[in-house]
Amino acid sequence: MSSRSMAKLNVPESDLGPSSQQLQYAGSPQGQLAQPRAFPASPAGSASQFAGHPHSPQASPQGGNYTYVPRKEDGDASAVNETPPRRYGCWQRVFLRHHNEQFADQAEFTFRSALCMVVMAIPFIMPKGHFEKVDWLIEQGYYSRSTVLMFLLTVDQTVGQTLSNAGSGLLGSLLSVANATVMHSVIPGGISVDTPWYVLFAVAAHGVLSVWLVLWLNFGMNARIFCLTTFAYHWMDFMNPLAGECNARVLCGPKVGEIIQACLACCIAVFCNFFPTPVFALRKARTNTRDVTAALNRAWVDVGAHFCGTYSAENRQDRLLADMHKIRTSLESIEGHLLNSWYEFGWFSSVRNIRESLARLRRTLQESSDRLFCTWNTCLQESFGGLHDDLMPRLWPSIQRVIQEASRLLTHCTEVACGGRVFDAEEPPLRDAAERTRAAVGALTAKFRETKAGLGIEGMREDLMDEHNFVIHICAFGRLAAELAEDLLAQKGSLRPLPRADSPAGIFDRAVLADKTHLSFAVRGLVTTLSAFLLGFFGHSKTMLKYDAGTAAFSALLLRKSLGCASARNLNRLHGVVVGTVMGHVIYSMIGWCTPWGYSLMSLAIFSWVATSLFQHHDGGRISAGLAVGNTAAGASAGMLAAYFGATGMMEECTEEVYTVLDVLGRSYYMIINSLTAVMLSFIVDSVLAPESASQLAARAYLDAWRCLSDALTDILDPRVLEVRLRTSELAHRLRVAEALGRQAEREPRYWRLPWRGALFGDGMQAALRLRMSICGMECSAVEGGRFGAGKAEKLRRFTSLPSFAPLRKVVQEKMEHMEGVFDSVVTQETGEVMRGLANPYLKRNFTAEYAQGIHAFILDANRLPEVAQDKFAGNTLESDVAAQASLILSCVASVLAEAQALQSAVLMRAF
Repeated sequence: MSSRSMAKLNVPESDLGPSSQQLQYAGSPQGQLAQPRAFPASPAGSASQFAGHPHSPQASPQGGNYTYVPRKEDGDASAVNETPPRRYGCWQRVFLRHHNEQFADQAEFTFRSALCMVVMAIPFIMPKGHFEKVDWLIEQGYYSRSTVLMFLLTVDQTVGQTLSNAGSGLLGSLLSVANATVMHSVIPGGISVDTPWYVLFAVAAHGVLSVWLVLWLNFGMNARIFCLTTFAYHWMDFMNPLAGECNARVLCGPKVGEIIQACLACCIAVFCNFFPTPVFALRKARTNTRDVTAALNRAWVDVGAHFCGTYSAENRQDRLLADMHKIRTSLESIEGHLLNSWYEFGWFSSVRNIRESLARLRRTLQESSDRLFCTWNTCLQESFGGLHDDLMPRLWPSIQRVIQEASRLLTHCTEVACGGRVFDAEEPPLRDAAERTRAAVGALTAKFRETKAGLGIEGMREDLMDEHNFVIHICAFGRLAAELAEDLLAQKGSLRPLPRADSPAGIFDRAVLADKTHLSFAVRGLVTTLSAFLLGFFGHSKTMLKYDAGTAAFSALLLRKSLGCASARNLNRLHGVVVGTVMGHVIYSMIGWCTPWGYSLMSLAIFSWVATSLFQHHDGGRISAGLAVGNTAAGASAGMLAAYFGATGMMEECTEEVYTVLDVLGRSYYMIINSLTAVMLSFIVDSVLAPESASQLAARAYLDAWRCLSDALTDILDPRVLEVRLRTSELAHRLRVAEALGRQAEREPRYWRLPWRGALFGDGMQAALRLRMSICGMECSAVEGGRFGAGKAEKLRRFTSLPSFAPLRKVVQEKMEHMEGVFDSVVTQETGEVMRGLANPYLKRNFTAEYAQGIHAFILDANRLPEVAQDKFAGNTLESDVAAQASLILSCVASVLAEAQALQSAVLMRAF
């Protein structure tokens, strides 16, 4: 399969359609949660038709105003390429937002968090008497250094994530207090030296069951950490026979101070997200949605201009690839931000309408991007002949019109979705735009059929499969934009409500409770916590105190649901504990003086240390990518531990005495021992009870994703399958998991095993991503009417049931199965023996030649179908054309086969 040099273009810049973003950004403070919107221009109107509208101009989601800018005429070359520059205020420039948006989000978040930490630490640094009310809170047990830890576990980058962590943490504290209160109510005073053995056994069983339920039920990670860290102390105190007797007139056990501490920590964390301006997850979802829409519109213009052009423009290839990467990453973040926005009062009707509209818009953007990626993967890397140059330039004006109308409509729908509803003034132009887009699709379809007839082409041809594929995706882009507008209008008229946006899973979600990964996490957490509790219960010499729950509490802090390289992860945690503890005490011993400059330097040191450590904790795009809140609280990382231990070491009352580092460290000796023991226990349990190593998990995750690709391909090509299940999200999730585990495998110590084939695994990931492009494009086209849930298209079942199609289906299915076995045999090989896959007879089989031979017979057979002749002038979209549908399927299957062949070559090249 020869590759074509990028972009033979013969299209003036002025003909490339409207600007991908008709919105100009002007800096101003961030607006309210529910914001109005601007409107794209339409061919028949201008900005004046919206003059006086109550929502023009409107506040932007990133701290500015979007002001309508009239569309430049097609004769202006700058109408397409240039997006108006975004203006930034002083606050945004402080964090270099004008240079890097992601870094600015991280830097602003760590600045807010570190500043709050300094405020929380000042009462501990300065002598008592400066803050009488705070001193009283500390004396009553309502405020302590534990509040700092709760704050670090709760604060996050958006209001939704922080509210989720806060609610989860408060629930965990309430569960711990309620459980301990029940224990003290049944047995006041707890276990004593005279307690019968069966009572002791019952109390131990109750504690084990409580820990298991907290770990097994689908609580948030903060609920588990908050509950188990405090319950470990209650349980240990209850089982300590030397704790003393309880006064029968007073309820012994937990005090209200624990709940107040959790409430204070959560309130400060929420305040941190609101000051000086709120950072809403819904606002980030709006911003990312606008960015995706702009990039998607621009990418369709570049693809269309490239495919229909005749001269080179390599700059468009670079911009197209950048836009495709941005679309992929931003779509992933939108899903997480929408889920997190449920906690931002998502049950209110106004917020719910915005979330549902954005969820519906995201579905359109996802399918449009899938079709764009499929077009790129199957069309733009092919060799084209003279027939292509005769056909496509004649279609360019019609293709250009569809892209223009669909882009304008999609931009308008994006602003409508960001507002949550269609206003009365918007309804006529939105309806007219949808009708114009459908008319443009119909005109393109008619022009395509007319041009084919003028060139003497009927039915299917092998050298026009990619052209059918391209035009059918252009028609689908227009249809998707029109359907989105119609759904938004139907919601306004209460004719058809939008589907509800996703909400967090429940505590008793069966799918989560029965998941093997979740069960493995619960078992490992239970064994670690109980082992740490027993160590603290019995103690060891004078190194570990008897009846000390510190190790068990710290092991709960290390809970982590994800699997991977246990040794590297726990070594990093150990590094965080040691460095944080040493640095905290060293800094205190050097500048912890009761002088104004001592207070100032200590505050500056806490701020700098916490900011740096939290930046490391949240680095890597995990939070900024918009992952759901269930993925954000993944346990204490090295950065989190360094921030906590460093801050607590500095949060000592100032002194006039001269301390050495050893004097200061001596106070925290047992805390250091407990933390190091918990890290070692976590390492041992993860190493022993983890189901597989990181490399094995990565290989298994990749093969699961490959099987999912193969199953999706089989469902499309098998005429006996009546339903097509959309696997876009599932495939993307599986591939993200495999990619993350592949990075973990690179950090894994191999010992006696062969080195991890990271380069080969990377080649496999790229191949799987490109296969997903083609298969998702086939899925979208295989559904009746383009709407999922309507069943597989009858015309698709008709031509896939032809006898001549069976060899094609068999070739591609066997190639996918063959590559699964070959890749598995290479990646999972851990010894120096001869690769098992070399004996596979399929390595000598020429699948490409078999497919090329079979495709000739199928095209001859398919052109005899009466549906092909009947559809030549039927329907107002090429999506209903049997020849076009068959060409799309064949083009995508050829791309799948070529990609699998390229992966086989990479496997054989890197296997030795």
